[in-house]
Amino acid sequence: MVAEPYPMVIRLEKIWHREAFRIAAFFNYDAELIAKFKAIGATYSKTHNCWYVDYSKKHYKLIKEQFKNHTLVTSSSTLSEPKQASVENQRQDLPITPKQRARPEISSSKAISSVHKSHRPEIDPRLKLKVLDDVGKYWVLKLNYISTYVKALKKVKGVFWNSSHKVYMVYRHPKVKQKVEAIFGVALFNDSYYNSKEFKRPLKVELFSYKADERYLVVKFTDDFRLVDNLRRMAYSKYSKPLNAYLLPATPKNLEALKLFLSELNCNISINVPASYFKASKQINHKSHSLGTTKTQLLDTVPKKARAFVDELIDMLMAMNYSVSTLKSYTGAFINFLRHHAYEDPSLIERKQVIKYLSQLSELGLKSSSGHMIVNALKFYYKHVLEWDNTQQWTIPRPKKEKTLPKVLTVEECRRIFDAVKQPKHKLILLLAYGAGLRVSEVCQLRWRDIDFGAFKITVLSGKGKKDRQVMLPHSILEFMHTYRNMYKTDTYVFEGQVKGQPYSTSSCGAIMRKAVSDANIGKKVGIHALRHSFATHLLESGTDIRFIQKFLGHSSIKTTTIYTHVSQRSVKHIESPLDKMTSLKSKSDSTNSSK
Repeated sequence: MVAEPYPMVIRLEKIWHREAFRIAAFFNYDAELIAKFKAIGATYSKTHNCWYVDYSKKHYKLIKEQFKNHTLVTSSSTLSEPKQASVENQRQDLPITPKQRARPEISSSKAISSVHKSHRPEIDPRLKLKVLDDVGKYWVLKLNYISTYVKALKKVKGVFWNSSHKVYMVYRHPKVKQKVEAIFGVALFNDSYYNSKEFKRPLKVELFSYKADERYLVVKFTDDFRLVDNLRRMAYSKYSKPLNAYLLPATPKNLEALKLFLSELNCNISINVPASYFKASKQINHKSHSLGTTKTQLLDTVPKKARAFVDELIDMLMAMNYSVSTLKSYTGAFINFLRHHAYEDPSLIERKQVIKYLSQLSELGLKSSSGHMIVNALKFYYKHVLEWDNTQQWTIPRPKKEKTLPKVLTVEECRRIFDAVKQPKHKLILLLAYGAGLRVSEVCQLRWRDIDFGAFKITVLSGKGKKDRQVMLPHSILEFMHTYRNMYKTDTYVFEGQVKGQPYSTSSCGAIMRKAVSDANIGKKVGIHALRHSFATHLLESGTDIRFIQKFLGHSSIKTTTIYTHVSQRSVKHIESPLDKMTSLKSKSDSTNSSK
């Protein structure tokens, strides 16, 4: 007697998949069951490792009838029979439209009375959306990254991303509220719109001298977002964690600007320094501000017992006139090295400990370029700070470099990227990066006085390696640049950032490029530096002498420039593969035989 097969257990769950709710079926592999699910129109999901159908009463009944001889296991918390008794129930249980996203729970410190819990539409559960407490003039949203929602939020004027707290700040205004809630299809916020009169507590700012550097003024203030917003936007201001205060250049111009900013807030200013402390000669230039800010930020990341080691390294780098980027890279690598060794005195660390450290980083997938940075930082410290001679200094092994090729875009791909950018400022940034072969830092530091419109030349001052060079100014963007200047009216830098008089940030340029590549549907993962690589490659393909390309790029060695010969298609496209040659000879031979 043959025993009947034991009925298969099928677990049914309600899942969110491909922008809608589905009934998911989980079971062990069985060819007969798979055939039955295919017969009712089910689709397999590799993401959830299950077969699924639309979440509807029709499909639920169909599954129960088709698999009545099998054990169906459901969970009331995850799946219940879809209801179709009313329109309201259909909205809750059937597949929903983008404006009716599922909202199982939204945690908020303030109840939202406008939406009754029993009739609240659901929001996409992938978001795990939370409405946090209000902060000043903003509502606060916390959610997981889902591209559809994030792109929609970014288009709303009055919404911005707070990178420090990983939340979205939503301006408390009726129109902003309406637009944001339309994205999620539910009421999220209360009606406490921003009103400047609601802030009744007195604001106070105190000014003190800064003994560590008398060029600066210490600004202590009531902890209020309005004051912080004004202070951080003042030229060359920087925040000091130990003092819990802002530092401003102690110039008469800054004092007047500070009074003007605070006058609108009805703020009391207490000046605890003599009038002679404010001098025009204390004006800080961009280089001084960058170095000072970088030094402060780096020293704030290490404990007191290790501060002397880091301070010595920073002083030596600055004394030898190294750039801000090198200061960040070397010191950051050195701090990580000290942190790994519990901030032990570096002179007591042995060679085998250093090798062990590099080995562990390599095991974690460290790239050779990062390994070289660490070796350079350590060698600099031991040679220039500790002043070890050749008998004392031991050699540190260097990671073997990967021989990678630069990422290059075609001319057509570059054109598509430029066409995808509509904002004039953003478009000009990309056009200059490609048209003049500039590095992103050189684009941001570009000043109007560096451009010779008559000779169609751009002078790059203190580029990489502190080298000056001249590059071409493309004729095709001359009129575009004049139009841009009339629109934005910047004085010093061509591209200014949030603070007037200060250059645009390199990270913002990178974001512009990423968005342009996405909008242009370029199937390559490239950054803004790819435009510089493309500039060199396209010049080489058009027949430009490689020596001129070396000069335009600012390379010290011709060997660096010759890398573009490996990606240039000028010569490669004329070379025929032996396989293609063999195939063509065979086809000729076959045609000859057939003609005979």
